[in-house]
Amino acid sequence: MKAAPRFSAWAAVPDGITALMFAVVWCFPFAFGALSVKTAMLTMLVEFFLIHATGFFTALDGNSRVPARLRIGSLAGLSLFYVLMIGAFAWAFGEWWPLLAFAWLVVGKVLWARGDEAGDDATMWKMAAWAGSVAAYLFAVAVTSIVPLPRLGMREELQPRFGFGDSMSGAWVEQPQSVVAMGVLYFGLLCAAKVLAARWQAKRTARAAAAPTAS
Repeated sequence: MKAAPRFSAWAAVPDGITALMFAVVWCFPFAFGALSVKTAMLTMLVEFFLIHATGFFTALDGNSRVPARLRIGSLAGLSLFYVLMIGAFAWAFGEWWPLLAFAWLVVGKVLWARGDEAGDDATMWKMAAWAGSVAAYLFAVAVTSIVPLPRLGMREELQPRFGFGDSMSGAWVEQPQSVVAMGVLYFGLLCAAKVLAARWQAKRTARAAAAPTAS
């Protein structure tokens, strides 16, 4: 039986909290400050870059055939590239915090990619988890783009106070409830997937412990 990485239901807690915060913003758009809706939009854009980065980090770190020094250098260079990219993105939005958030979350992604034992099986599991996050993001984009969504607390007369400005346009600006609903769905899916993975591994471990050992 191939070894699987250790799954913990605690890993689902951050995603569950994030999904809950998006739901709160959907109902109370100024719950976390005057720019709560704009912050939600920036969070989903930052997450897009993080998903993109995680695939590269996992592939680079999991390639045991590449010397460790070269892998570390590649990871450092790739991290710098993404930090510069998100820095330009944050400057365009006139906000500094996405750069700090991205830099911090990149550290978390790198640590996650290096958290399990090295090997082809571990890399396969990590890449499968990354592919699942990509699928969840695309699914959330598709659903919230197609399905008409209620504004709930994000009433149209409040929209000028969301902080988008005259220079911003697009579907998320015109229908901001769609990006907030996307956050609820996307992070909710990640939370549910991690809980299910932890339950699956618990059952798998129990079956392995109950199985008779060969003498």
